[in-house]
Amino acid sequence: MRRAVMAWAAAYGVLRIWYATGHAPTWELPGDDLLIPNWAAVVACLLTALAVVRVRPRLLWVLAAGWLAAAGFVLLDLVAAVLPGLGIPFDLPGMLSRLGAVAGAVLLGLLAREHQSRPLPWPPWISIAGGCAAVAGCLTRLGAQAVVGFEKMPYGGNLSILLFESGFVLVGTVLPFLLVHPVGHRFPRWLLVLPGYTLGAGMTAYFGVGLLQMIVNAVQGQAAYGDVGLPESFFWVAVPAYVVWGAGLTIAARGYQFAAVKATDPVCDLQITQR
Repeated sequence: MRRAVMAWAAAYGVLRIWYATGHAPTWELPGDDLLIPNWAAVVACLLTALAVVRVRPRLLWVLAAGWLAAAGFVLLDLVAAVLPGLGIPFDLPGMLSRLGAVAGAVLLGLLAREHQSRPLPWPPWISIAGGCAAVAGCLTRLGAQAVVGFEKMPYGGNLSILLFESGFVLVGTVLPFLLVHPVGHRFPRWLLVLPGYTLGAGMTAYFGVGLLQMIVNAVQGQAAYGDVGLPESFFWVAVPAYVVWGAGLTIAARGYQFAAVKATDPVCDLQITQR
């Protein structure tokens, strides 16, 4: 795995240098493909390669989180690919570049896991708190939209928006419930863990970076999103709600994974709980 990370850092670093020297394609989404400048990505690739020389799991996890945050637009790629009728631009070169960053984050995470002790399962109340936070974040986001009016949503009323809204509600209510309730263990593990981690981490990264940008704009006396036609207060409620939602979903998914291991791993016989 160490060699895989080194190879990725070298290959992706060369790509970022190519982009930084004026050879980047025209991106469909605003800004660059990543949420950091090209030369910053080159430096990050160098730091990633150096971190592999002497493995420190905590540092690797920090780097993995950084790469995932830098590729935050991959969440829009996912939505645009699944629901093209929403009108979100689908940028294939940008998506592939962001998936490259996500691949690096995954490799760093796998390497970190190889060099750290087995994590101890946390108390069930932490998972429940995460699930409750996810539901609260979803409902807060819906409440913010209700205050400004659902007619001000940026997408038209078609089948894609109906599917999006249905999935929106399911991910914010049903998925957190299944991740923390015993009934969720009747489903295949991947069916809940995959969307829990993917959507949770994606929302946390994308809207976490957005929230930081809003704070920077506020310090500089600039509007958060002045060209959208919605009040500033809406974004100061909706964006933090997304961050809480994503973080809660990720915590609930991790707790579900712990609970599934305790219920099936014979090594953890002393930790098995009757449900």
